[in-house]
Amino acid sequence: MYFNMRLSVILTFIFASFYCNAQFHVNNEQQAGEFLSKNKCIKTPQNAEDVMDHMVYSTLLQPMLQSVEYHLRSHKLRNQQEFFDKIKPATKELPSLGYAENTAPKMLKARHSTKDFTTESLSATPESPSQCIVDLGYFNSDLQEGDLYALMMVDAYGKLPPGVFQGSITWPGLYDQCQSQSKSSNVTNFKGKHCIVFLYNVKPNAPFPSINIGICVPNSCDAEQIKSLLSSLPIDTDYMVTYTICTKVYEYSVAAIACLTTLALLCAMIIIGTIYDLAKRRKESATLIFVDDKNNGEDMNITETSATYNQCETSPLLAASEKNVIKQNDSFFGQFILCFSMITNGSKILKTKQEEGSLGALNGIRVLSLFWVILGHTYSSSITLYSNILTIFDVIARFSFQAIANATFSVDSFFFLSGLLVTYLTLNYMKKNNGRLNWVMFYVHRYLRLTPVYMLVIFIFTTLTPYFGTGSFYSYTFDPNPAPGVENQLTYCQDYWWTNLLYINNLYPSELMRECLAWGWYLANDMQFFIISPFIIYLLYHYFFAGVAAWCILLLTCFSSLIGESIKHDLTTEFIPEDPNQLTFTTDSIYVQPWSRISPYLVGMAVGYILYKYRGRVRISIFVTVLGWVIATVIGLAVVYGLYGNFHDNHLSKGGTVVYITLCRFAWAVSLAWVVFACTTGYGGPVNSLLSWSAWVPFARINYCAYLIHPIIITVFYVSLPNMIYFTDSLMVYFFLGNLVLSYTCAFILSVCAEAPFMALEKLLLNREKSV
Repeated sequence: MYFNMRLSVILTFIFASFYCNAQFHVNNEQQAGEFLSKNKCIKTPQNAEDVMDHMVYSTLLQPMLQSVEYHLRSHKLRNQQEFFDKIKPATKELPSLGYAENTAPKMLKARHSTKDFTTESLSATPESPSQCIVDLGYFNSDLQEGDLYALMMVDAYGKLPPGVFQGSITWPGLYDQCQSQSKSSNVTNFKGKHCIVFLYNVKPNAPFPSINIGICVPNSCDAEQIKSLLSSLPIDTDYMVTYTICTKVYEYSVAAIACLTTLALLCAMIIIGTIYDLAKRRKESATLIFVDDKNNGEDMNITETSATYNQCETSPLLAASEKNVIKQNDSFFGQFILCFSMITNGSKILKTKQEEGSLGALNGIRVLSLFWVILGHTYSSSITLYSNILTIFDVIARFSFQAIANATFSVDSFFFLSGLLVTYLTLNYMKKNNGRLNWVMFYVHRYLRLTPVYMLVIFIFTTLTPYFGTGSFYSYTFDPNPAPGVENQLTYCQDYWWTNLLYINNLYPSELMRECLAWGWYLANDMQFFIISPFIIYLLYHYFFAGVAAWCILLLTCFSSLIGESIKHDLTTEFIPEDPNQLTFTTDSIYVQPWSRISPYLVGMAVGYILYKYRGRVRISIFVTVLGWVIATVIGLAVVYGLYGNFHDNHLSKGGTVVYITLCRFAWAVSLAWVVFACTTGYGGPVNSLLSWSAWVPFARINYCAYLIHPIIITVFYVSLPNMIYFTDSLMVYFFLGNLVLSYTCAFILSVCAEAPFMALEKLLLNREKSV
């Protein structure tokens, strides 16, 4: 494959560049004999070069310490040795390492560069050395003396790993080993801090432009100081420092304390509500026992109230009886408190019984679609952390991998289901209310249904995520106060959270990756579709042909926008274009814009109307049924696997690309339309049995919370890893299953503690039984 050939050539140059810079020190029998003691135990290393490869040594450690020496000299210290002679007697000695005292270690002295010193970056030198410089001076001295902590810090540096030909360009080192080191004396105290230095190859048109190496420095140093030290003196390699990130320990901010306080109040309400519910149930149970005994003594039937608790009761009065018990026995305050009961909310979520007339197959589609979303995010969120990144090019070329590569169609399944349900339920509501629609409650209910838990997740994500994990990558990803000019998901939420509140985050900011909770673009689109849906539904109910005309205009608008964007930007369907500047059909201009994504929603609305009109009155022959399943299956497979040829030099033509981009999501929705129609009209067979399985019901109830939090769980896990990920199929399956279980477990907790209480409060306060 062309990609593999091209990248193999690149990595050939990569390896050649590394080989020229990386000199290994145990390379002959004499050195090997010195490395092993007579009793065949590993001998303690004598200096820094014994525990790290020469490339890292000469590119990072030595220049950094040279810069330290230069800083110390610039502060009128005669030389480095005089400085350490003055401070060494006051330093508390660490345990000796036990190597031969007669063998003097190679000193990590600054060698004169063949180039002139550059002092521009040091023009603002302070009058006295910073604590970082002083601590690095001690570290240098102790390293020369062979102190254990100093050697352990050096040993924690990243080193040239195996797998360079597979794309291993990030060498993080040992985070835990670095962070656990410390020096304590009567003149200075510091601990190790893990940092990662990003290096760029200064050679023009370098085939391998960058590497990223972990280092260990005193915790008095910050990322900017390390970068300054490494950049202040010329390095005798082809690499220059472009950026540095370091582990940070955050104090709890005011916003974090406010979030914790909010969660504490919510927990208090949950505890109170649960205790009240338990006491109420116990009291009512005792009352029922008393009434039952009394009625048995009088040879009477049990009262209607007891039907609420009789598990064998099948009377239709049961539901009404439950309602009456609550309203008769509880004050408004009691009902308010019960909204937070974990018992009540948990039992509602875990109940598998489906209401009569419900579209049961939709539960299976909804849950399996989110499984598909999590599967796609499991792979896409980890791709930058692979130590064998080049193997992914072979993986994505597999036929079986197309279902993962095209996991974006899972979101179109949600759009389809949303359009179907809003149309089907609203039409049935209008039928019961003589064609009238409560427009205000239509929108208010939807907003209150989605927004409270959505805002709570954003609040937690923005304020508490920095404290969930540790590591240099973690600190960089979830830094609430990054360096000037640096942005991340937290800063985006700090700036743009209000766009999520208004559900316009897919329109502003204009870039998907700058959105707060980037995956919230789907919710914005869905809300915008929901806002325009009642106009079409109203027309379909009262003026059918006008409604169909409006539906067609929206669909043609969607197709036109896709065609225009495809031609304007010369979009491609290739997963990784040969031209890195060429945009793919998942670019922001068509991926998150409502006018480009509405087609599955419109298909769902059409199916919702058909089910409203003809459900229960459809008769289809076996031939038509089989033909429908065959066509739906072919369309679905063509959408998901139709781009397989792109990976094997069988690319779509320009016209074919435009057609695929325009129709792929519409076609996927059409395929789903037959599945839903067949399953809900009695022609689904085993597919309907699977999709209508009662076990899907509890998962479907917490699907919304699982969608909100699963990217946070995945990202926190990945950026907390101490080392890079070596991609294997079995490992990714393990990651996927772990992400799936954790996402739904946390979703259940979030739903019981937040989503369900908010829904119950909305129903209580707005008396939603009288609205949509």
